[in-house]
Amino acid sequence: MARPKQNTPSIAPQAAPDDAAPSQELADEIRVRDAIVEAVLSQKLPPGTRLVETPLCEAFGVNRSLLRRVLVRLANEKVVELQHNRGASVAQPSPVEMREVFEVRRLVEGGLVRRLCACAKPGDIAGLRRLVQDEAQAYHQGDRSRWIRLSGEYHLAAARALGNDELQEIMNALVARTTLMKALYDAPGRSACSFEEHGAILDAIAAGETERACQLMDEHLQSAERKLRRDPPSVDVDLLQLFGAQQ
Repeated sequence: MARPKQNTPSIAPQAAPDDAAPSQELADEIRVRDAIVEAVLSQKLPPGTRLVETPLCEAFGVNRSLLRRVLVRLANEKVVELQHNRGASVAQPSPVEMREVFEVRRLVEGGLVRRLCACAKPGDIAGLRRLVQDEAQAYHQGDRSRWIRLSGEYHLAAARALGNDELQEIMNALVARTTLMKALYDAPGRSACSFEEHGAILDAIAAGETERACQLMDEHLQSAERKLRRDPPSVDVDLLQLFGAQQ
C-alpha cells in the first residue's frame, strides 16, 4: 500500500480547491501569502527584511490572526523565519545551508540525468524544450518571477519524466529551497540558472550523450551556486507602500 505523500515546500502561487469556492478567509490567506512570495521573488523584499504586523495588516486589510497563520505557513515553506520576541523576517539562508542544498542537488540530479539518457521518451524531450523556450521568453520580457519559477520547473519536469514519485517529492523540496535562494541572493543582471545551459543539457540527453549530460548538469548547478550573492544590501522597505494596493 502506497504511503500518503507529505506536503513539500513550494513557492508557486497557491490555487483554491477546484471542487468548492474558498471562504473569504481562505481567499485572503492565499492572497496575502502569494503577494509576499511574489515580492520575495521579484527582490522587493530582500533577505532579513522584518515583516512587521501592523503595516502588513493595514496594507492587506486583514486581522493579525490571519496574518500570523500566513507567516507560519511561509515559515514552513522556508520563505520567512520566525523568532521568539522578534517576529517574522524574510529568510536568510546561510552559506553553509546553500552549499549543502546544492551539493544534494548535484548528487541527485546526476543520477536523474543518467536515467533520462537511458529512458527519456520523445514527448518528454519535447515538453522540456517548450519549458526552455518559455523560460527564455520570460527572461527576455523581464518577467523575473515567472522566469525564476520556470527555471525550477525545468528540473521538476525532468524528474516527473521518470515517473518516480519518491524522486519527485525529493526534487520538489530541493527545487523550492534553491528557487528561494535564487530569488533572495541572485545579483541583478546575473543569471543563476541559465536557460541556455538547460538547453545544452537537454541536447546532450536527446543525443544519448550520458557522460556529457551529467557533466553539464553538474557544472550548471555549481555555476548557479557560485553566482548567488552572499552579501545582499541592507534595504529599508516600506511595507505599507509596497503592499498598500493589495486589499
